[in-house]
Amino acid sequence: MKGMLHPAPARVDAGQGARALATENSFRTGILSGMLLACGLFLSGASEPASAAAIAPPAAAAPPDDGQWIMPAKNYASTRFSELSEINEGNVKNLQVAFTFSTGVNKGQEAAPLVVGNNMYIVTPFPNIVYALDLSRPGAPMKWKYEPNPEPAAQGVACCDVVNRGAAFADGRIFFNTLDGHTIALDANTGKPIWNTHIGNINIGETITMAPLVVKGKVLVGNSGGEMGVRGWVKALDAGDGHVVWTAYGTGPDKDVLIGPDFKPHYDMDRGTDLGVTTWPPEAWKIGGGNMWGWISYDPDLNLIFHGTGNPGPWNPDLRPGDNKWTSGIFARDADTGAAKWFYQWSPHDLHDYDGINEQILLDMTWQGKPRRVLVRPERNGYLYILDRTTGEVLSATAYGPVNSSKGVDLKTGRLIANPDKRTGTGKVVRDICPTASGLKDWQPSAFSPRTGLLYIPHNNLCMDEEGVEVNYIAGTPYVGMNVRMIPGPGGNRGAFTAWDV
Repeated sequence: MKGMLHPAPARVDAGQGARALATENSFRTGILSGMLLACGLFLSGASEPASAAAIAPPAAAAPPDDGQWIMPAKNYASTRFSELSEINEGNVKNLQVAFTFSTGVNKGQEAAPLVVGNNMYIVTPFPNIVYALDLSRPGAPMKWKYEPNPEPAAQGVACCDVVNRGAAFADGRIFFNTLDGHTIALDANTGKPIWNTHIGNINIGETITMAPLVVKGKVLVGNSGGEMGVRGWVKALDAGDGHVVWTAYGTGPDKDVLIGPDFKPHYDMDRGTDLGVTTWPPEAWKIGGGNMWGWISYDPDLNLIFHGTGNPGPWNPDLRPGDNKWTSGIFARDADTGAAKWFYQWSPHDLHDYDGINEQILLDMTWQGKPRRVLVRPERNGYLYILDRTTGEVLSATAYGPVNSSKGVDLKTGRLIANPDKRTGTGKVVRDICPTASGLKDWQPSAFSPRTGLLYIPHNNLCMDEEGVEVNYIAGTPYVGMNVRMIPGPGGNRGAFTAWDV
């Protein structure tokens, strides 16, 4: 894999963009649209309600807004909230298109652009081209582009489109991942490559689609490939030269998962020795998934990173009896060493491919009269969780949409209560399971406003018919073992947008 840097052309016609269209099965050419506030007003934001005053992200994880967007989640607390107030409900109707920019890639556009100073940075789906646009000039002309030229074969082992979820900026550098398993650092001003580290193996079906997070001089990345029998991991790379500092696996013996004497999970179900081996059939953990393809948050005060783990493989639960640690859960890890501090499993023995990779929003709030450091997580299994982020204790778990695959969460044991009537297996067709395999909410992140105290959740309204089938592991090929037919949920609509009072 050899990247190519292209300087900007002498002239960029900002009118050559094409609008993005999306259907259930395909995505047309993606574009970026710049919006201009025509009225030119600078109005203050709405006053903060009293109910929201006691709920806020930790200051160290969400510093005052400087008008930039240097990571996909806006800040380490993952609020995705901007304090800027020039655009508001009174003048939003006056917005006009200032420019359009075509990525030229007819695949899923899942990467939020970054804004650093006067520059905007965009990462495309495969072939993972990085563009820098100059926002200080009319039409936002291209400043530079970098083409990493990933291996074409990576497209054939990507389970769920050849997407990329974005880049991160730190210390004058842009960090991003490629589908064929490279993490690359570019000079943000020139686009010239600084380092390129190969950490994935497409020959076994391993890809990288997630957006990295930079914490204390380390670039945190994780792999995809749970549908190919790929064993999951999260790695920390040195931001200076790209060497691997530590690796924590999502399955396997404690030493591989970086579980040591400081590991103190809150619930009995997550305590024991080498559970990443003993909760699987013999050797199954080696091809068991638990990939980290989603979002990471960081609490500087606790020096903890929080990341989810993906589904166990294969999907057919009959082929992997046991809780299948450490899949479909969340880890809190020391940011310096990667050592696990606690773990909680959203969906033990995940029956329906619910994963556990969604975003976690870090908030400080009063809970039952006591100050708590919490994380809020709308999970794919259908429940909105509030966890104490220092211990992993579940404070609350409430369904935020139609759920019949389970009957709630036992707050004493922490365990999801599976509905036996909705459990599928080999040769068994079960109908009308809600939510579907992509979850009540998939990777599409929510956002929290400290002004309203509300969490804004874009989510699915899909159910499914499901049948388990036999499957054998062959490296680099699908390892699923499930037939799935998705259908609209109650009401007939396929999606919803919910504001939730935390």
